[in-house]
Amino acid sequence: MNLSELHYSVKSNIIFCVAVPLFVMLFVVLYNPTFGLDGKELWLTDWSHNASFCLPILCAIILGVLLASRSILCFALVRHSLTKREFLVWQAVEFLVCCMFCDLFLSLYLHADFFATLTRIIVIGLELVIFPYVFYWMALELMDHNIRLREAEDTIADLRKGSERNEVGAMRFADEKGNVKLVVGAERVISIESAGNYVTILYDNDGKLVRYSLRNTLKSIEEMCKANGLVRCHRSFFVNLNKIKIIRRTPDGIFAEMDRSGVEDIPVSKTYAPELMRLFSE
Repeated sequence: MNLSELHYSVKSNIIFCVAVPLFVMLFVVLYNPTFGLDGKELWLTDWSHNASFCLPILCAIILGVLLASRSILCFALVRHSLTKREFLVWQAVEFLVCCMFCDLFLSLYLHADFFATLTRIIVIGLELVIFPYVFYWMALELMDHNIRLREAEDTIADLRKGSERNEVGAMRFADEKGNVKLVVGAERVISIESAGNYVTILYDNDGKLVRYSLRNTLKSIEEMCKANGLVRCHRSFFVNLNKIKIIRRTPDGIFAEMDRSGVEDIPVSKTYAPELMRLFSE
């Protein structure tokens, strides 16, 4: 089962990266765990022995590892969808890397063996991160559930509206999981643009321009577009032939000017230009 789109959000990942080290700092201040080996003991909140600086350094290490991990994750998710199992494995590796870097710092500070203190670090680490990780997961799942519920209600409302208007040629845009996200009459669609694994549908909603993005590819919706009069004019664009005002050639390339104000000119590549011009002239 794939992850919800909320896991792709940069905002939610930044919040998570900041919240975890803050939680660790609060936990250590309240619980005050010790790190020791061969008679050497270290309290991270003991100001009298100049050890208190270790706590902000450890939190900074955790923050740095999480930011690096989540940056790589967000970049990877643009190109490849992860299942929930794969995401759990990613989080486990992320946790181990955090523990290893924290252990490296403490072992150097205590002049102790790296592997001798690693087990203690992992045990305390599990006690620390189990709460923010579980809370983060549950919060995203709850938000995703509420979003899906609202989207289902909106889809039902759109279907009813289309039925009441006797709207023909309704296009049902689904995400990569097959869940219908948008239902709109084909004659309302102006263009469809692709960017990575996302497509953005530009359509007219009773005189108002609306841009709706969902996770999918142009290839997946190509047949539906062709069946509803949309023509491919660029590797990243489909355009409604009935919405084109003029097609013009400029020094910068070929562009389709739409008959709707507020819509930017749509690029036309040389590959698709002959067929587009032929259909437009008929």
